[in-house]
Amino acid sequence: MEKEITMDCDAAIEYIKNNVKTYDNIELSYNRVYTPGEVINVETECLKDRETCSVMVQVQGDTLNSTIEIDLEEVKDDLIEIRHTPKGQENVTVIVIDRCGD
Repeated sequence: MEKEITMDCDAAIEYIKNNVKTYDNIELSYNRVYTPGEVINVETECLKDRETCSVMVQVQGDTLNSTIEIDLEEVKDDLIEIRHTPKGQENVTVIVIDRCGD
């Protein structure tokens, strides 16, 4: 089952902080980049008075299998869509980014 939600980029990052866990599947679309894979880690911290939210993903692909880390705060203005499937479930949450709050 697929559930679609429309929200701004800040709310989408909050969704990831609160709902995405290790071993979940995630598909991030931002700018011209598509990153599908398994979540290795979600890390939030405050650096130099700035909140960060980084997602480490084991990228799934035909020719490329590597681990990358994406700082969502740095790409938030370019976020287009996020697809989240919790581990062991078939329920997919699709987050469509409507706009980024100022």
